[in-house]
Amino acid sequence: MFKSIALISLVLLIGGASASNLLRFNQVVITLGEDDNIYLDALVSYDLTDAVMQALQNGVAVTFETRIRMREVDIWFWRQDAVEHRLRHILRYRALSGLYEVITPESASKQAFATSSAALRYLGRIRDLKLIGRNQLDLGQHYLVRLEAYLDVEALPLPLRVRAYTSPEWSLTVEPWEWRLKP
Repeated sequence: MFKSIALISLVLLIGGASASNLLRFNQVVITLGEDDNIYLDALVSYDLTDAVMQALQNGVAVTFETRIRMREVDIWFWRQDAVEHRLRHILRYRALSGLYEVITPESASKQAFATSSAALRYLGRIRDLKLIGRNQLDLGQHYLVRLEAYLDVEALPLPLRVRAYTSPEWSLTVEPWEWRLKP
């Protein structure tokens, strides 16, 4: 599907994670497809803290969001991004079946997994996400692509939010990944 010699191609591999960084980008690939669209593939690793895992086991659904933005470099901050995608995934544990569910609200899809690690691997995989058509960009400009991933504390039940805001055990976020490119 992709040109063998892509105009835009980037692979980022990152080694082991620190104890304080429980979410991390392991691989990011930006590619120009044969259809002249720019695509993103990425792998996000999710390691849950004991507090988050305990809440999950007790029936609390947790929501993770991955935010992808592309904007021209050196433009005023109030100008609109060329691209903005928000990928939301809800992870929940079904005690009666013993299965973990990953729900993707945008596509109304549900996937069930026997283990939390399998569910988290699925949750962290982004494949062939169309960012934008190359013809929609100013080819003379440089663009900044920024990826972020985090646990959405606002999606937690209200009584748990206060604890989540004040406890580092609930602060699950990845160091933003940024890359400049010229289409």
